[in-house]
Amino acid sequence: MTPEEYYYKYVVKDKTIIYEMRIKSLAWMLGCYKKGTIRRNTIINLIPLSELYGLLSWLEERERYENCATVKEVIDTIYESDLKSKTMSKKRQKEIINLLENTIRTEQEKVGGGNKELIEKLQDKLEDVREKQIKK
Repeated sequence: MTPEEYYYKYVVKDKTIIYEMRIKSLAWMLGCYKKGTIRRNTIINLIPLSELYGLLSWLEERERYENCATVKEVIDTIYESDLKSKTMSKKRQKEIINLLENTIRTEQEKVGGGNKELIEKLQDKLEDVREKQIKK
């Protein structure tokens, strides 16, 4: 049986099979991440965060809370680790602020004032970087 036949025979009919495979692979992937054999960016690029939240809600509907804990740990460890770290070096902070200010400036200089949404997001990010504590 080819992968396509398997997909259309089993997976399309019932999402349970695909979700079960995801749960097992997430536990394995988290272990690899903790060992250092897989990089954070690789995981983020391969698994969209929205898919994890969809899986989490599916598990909650079926009251499978142990598996929910695994998915939540993946989200907390990999996807939200940047949000939790509130410290950075002063040099890195200045570098990021410079880059953000430059990008905002060049976007505003474009015809029509540039992309307003992008400018707002960059300004929010700039405020976040300025608020972060500096490592000593």
